[in-house]
Amino acid sequence: MQTLRNAACFRTVLDSRPTIAKFGVLLAAILLVWAALLQPGSVLAAPIQSNDGSVILRMCKGAEKVRALSVMCHSYLNGYIDAAHYFGKGKTHFCLEAGDKEQVPGVLVAWLDSHPESLNQPAGAVLQTVLSARFACKGKK
Repeated sequence: MQTLRNAACFRTVLDSRPTIAKFGVLLAAILLVWAALLQPGSVLAAPIQSNDGSVILRMCKGAEKVRALSVMCHSYLNGYIDAAHYFGKGKTHFCLEAGDKEQVPGVLVAWLDSHPESLNQPAGAVLQTVLSARFACKGKK
Protein backbone atom coordinates (compact mmCIF):
# COMPACT_ATOMS: atom_id res chain seq x y z
CA MET A 1 0.00 0.00 0.00
CA GLN A 2 2.84 2.37 0.89
CA THR A 3 4.54 1.58 -2.45
CA LEU A 4 1.41 2.58 -4.36
CA ARG A 5 1.28 5.88 -2.47
CA ASN A 6 4.96 6.54 -3.24
CA ALA A 7 4.42 5.77 -6.91
CA ALA A 8 1.39 8.07 -7.02
CA CYS A 9 3.36 10.86 -5.36
CA PHE A 10 6.24 10.38 -7.82
CA ARG A 11 3.84 10.47 -10.77
CA THR A 12 2.28 13.66 -9.38
CA VAL A 13 5.72 15.28 -9.08
CA LEU A 14 6.61 14.27 -12.65
CA ASP A 15 3.30 15.55 -13.95
CA SER A 16 3.85 18.91 -12.25
CA ARG A 17 7.33 19.40 -13.80
CA PRO A 18 7.57 21.61 -16.84
CA THR A 19 7.80 19.84 -20.19
CA ILE A 20 11.33 21.15 -20.82
CA ALA A 21 12.61 19.52 -17.61
CA LYS A 22 11.12 16.19 -18.70
CA PHE A 23 12.79 16.61 -22.09
CA GLY A 24 16.14 17.26 -20.38
CA VAL A 25 15.86 14.06 -18.33
CA LEU A 26 14.96 12.08 -21.45
CA LEU A 27 17.84 13.61 -23.42
CA ALA A 28 20.30 12.81 -20.62
CA ALA A 29 19.11 9.20 -20.53
CA ILE A 30 19.48 8.85 -24.32
CA LEU A 31 22.99 10.32 -24.23
CA LEU A 32 23.98 8.01 -21.39
CA VAL A 33 22.77 4.93 -23.27
CA TRP A 34 24.45 6.10 -26.47
CA ALA A 35 27.79 6.63 -24.66
CA ALA A 36 27.54 3.21 -23.02
CA LEU A 37 26.95 1.54 -26.38
CA LEU A 38 30.02 3.18 -27.89
CA GLN A 39 32.33 2.16 -25.04
CA PRO A 40 32.61 -1.63 -25.65
CA GLY A 41 33.46 -1.14 -29.34
CA SER A 42 36.88 0.31 -28.57
CA VAL A 43 37.68 -2.53 -26.19
CA LEU A 44 36.62 -5.24 -28.64
CA ALA A 45 38.63 -3.72 -31.47
CA ALA A 46 41.97 -4.40 -29.76
CA PRO A 47 43.78 -7.38 -31.32
CA ILE A 48 44.82 -10.27 -29.10
CA GLN A 49 48.58 -10.61 -29.13
CA SER A 50 50.16 -13.93 -28.25
CA ASN A 51 53.73 -14.74 -27.32
CA ASP A 52 56.24 -16.10 -29.78
CA GLY A 53 59.51 -17.99 -29.52
CA SER A 54 61.53 -14.83 -28.85
CA VAL A 55 59.51 -14.09 -25.70
CA ILE A 56 60.16 -17.56 -24.28
CA LEU A 57 63.84 -17.32 -25.20
CA ARG A 58 64.22 -14.01 -23.33
CA MET A 59 62.45 -15.40 -20.27
CA CYS A 60 64.30 -18.68 -20.11
CA LYS A 61 67.75 -17.45 -21.21
CA GLY A 62 68.06 -15.23 -18.15
CA ALA A 63 66.45 -17.75 -15.80
CA GLU A 64 69.76 -18.89 -14.28
CA LYS A 65 70.81 -15.35 -13.35
CA VAL A 66 67.58 -13.53 -12.54
CA ARG A 67 65.16 -15.10 -10.08
CA ALA A 68 62.11 -13.32 -11.52
CA LEU A 69 62.88 -14.62 -15.01
CA SER A 70 63.33 -18.11 -13.61
CA VAL A 71 59.91 -17.95 -11.99
CA MET A 72 58.35 -16.61 -15.20
CA CYS A 73 60.03 -19.22 -17.40
CA HIS A 74 59.14 -22.19 -15.21
CA SER A 75 55.58 -20.91 -14.69
CA TYR A 76 55.06 -20.47 -18.43
CA LEU A 77 56.46 -23.92 -19.21
CA ASN A 78 54.52 -25.62 -16.41
CA GLY A 79 51.33 -23.94 -17.60
CA TYR A 80 51.90 -25.13 -21.17
CA ILE A 81 52.76 -28.68 -20.07
CA ASP A 82 49.72 -28.91 -17.78
CA ALA A 83 47.40 -27.52 -20.48
CA ALA A 84 48.83 -29.90 -23.10
CA HIS A 85 48.20 -32.89 -20.84
CA TYR A 86 44.72 -31.71 -19.85
CA PHE A 87 43.46 -30.75 -23.28
CA GLY A 88 45.31 -33.63 -24.97
CA LYS A 89 43.44 -35.99 -22.64
CA GLY A 90 46.71 -37.80 -21.86
CA LYS A 91 47.67 -38.17 -25.53
CA THR A 92 50.52 -35.67 -25.74
CA HIS A 93 53.45 -36.06 -28.11
CA PHE A 94 55.95 -35.70 -25.28
CA CYS A 95 56.54 -37.56 -22.03
CA LEU A 96 58.40 -36.03 -19.10
CA GLU A 97 60.06 -38.32 -16.60
CA ALA A 98 61.00 -37.35 -13.04
CA GLY A 99 63.44 -34.45 -13.13
CA ASP A 100 62.77 -33.58 -16.77
CA LYS A 101 60.82 -30.41 -15.97
CA GLU A 102 63.97 -28.84 -14.52
CA GLN A 103 65.84 -29.54 -17.79
CA VAL A 104 63.20 -28.04 -20.10
CA PRO A 105 64.36 -24.37 -19.87
CA GLY A 106 67.96 -25.25 -20.83
CA VAL A 107 66.80 -27.59 -23.61
CA LEU A 108 64.45 -24.91 -24.93
CA VAL A 109 67.16 -22.20 -24.96
CA ALA A 110 69.64 -24.49 -26.73
CA TRP A 111 67.04 -25.50 -29.33
CA LEU A 112 65.95 -21.91 -30.02
CA ASP A 113 69.59 -20.79 -30.32
CA SER A 114 70.12 -23.41 -33.01
CA HIS A 115 66.75 -22.74 -34.73
CA PRO A 116 66.47 -18.93 -35.00
CA GLU A 117 63.69 -19.25 -37.60
CA SER A 118 61.44 -20.39 -34.74
CA LEU A 119 61.71 -17.10 -32.87
CA ASN A 120 58.75 -15.65 -34.80
CA GLN A 121 56.55 -18.75 -34.50
CA PRO A 122 53.79 -18.92 -31.87
CA ALA A 123 55.08 -19.97 -28.45
CA GLY A 124 52.76 -22.99 -28.27
CA ALA A 125 54.02 -24.35 -31.60
CA VAL A 126 57.65 -23.87 -30.53
CA LEU A 127 57.09 -25.64 -27.21
CA GLN A 128 55.26 -28.51 -28.89
CA THR A 129 58.12 -28.98 -31.38
CA VAL A 130 60.88 -28.81 -28.76
CA LEU A 131 59.17 -31.06 -26.23
CA SER A 132 58.19 -33.62 -28.88
CA ALA A 133 61.72 -33.72 -30.27
CA ARG A 134 63.64 -33.82 -26.97
CA PHE A 135 61.18 -35.67 -24.73
CA ALA A 136 59.51 -38.05 -27.14
CA CYS A 137 57.44 -40.82 -25.59
CA LYS A 138 59.34 -44.11 -25.70
CA GLY A 139 57.35 -47.14 -26.79
CA LYS A 140 54.16 -45.17 -27.50
CA LYS A 141 52.77 -44.44 -30.93
